[in-house]
Amino acid sequence: MSKPMTKPMQKEAAGMTASAMAKGNFRMGEKPVSGGFSIHSEGGKQVLKLSKDFKTSDTAPDLKIVFSPSPTPLASSKAPTYPLKPGSYTILAPLKTSQGGQSYTIPASIDLSKQGSVLIWCQKFNATMAWAPLKS
Repeated sequence: MSKPMTKPMQKEAAGMTASAMAKGNFRMGEKPVSGGFSIHSEGGKQVLKLSKDFKTSDTAPDLKIVFSPSPTPLASSKAPTYPLKPGSYTILAPLKTSQGGQSYTIPASIDLSKQGSVLIWCQKFNATMAWAPLKS
């Protein structure tokens, strides 16, 4: 009797870890963008995954993935570069590549409950390439 109960519980647990805690599609900032992101819990850690169809400018140097507490981080910025104000973001990691699926472990020091969006940002020129609101 415990065997049939164990299998559904294992499947349920596996499904819970596979479901996204947050997800969204990137929106254009300074440059065109395609694709989206999702945040999952894997092995007790939070992981941000960019979709296989993710693509942003490959001409911008020094691209970073950052979090902002604002769900609309470009509302107080000016086009065309949409600069970020110091202290208004938290850097997660350098962007590994300008296109394709990729994963980033989110450190425990970044409290996602206090973040409203994820951005692709050029640190060298303080220019936001793309952004997406965090949604669960």
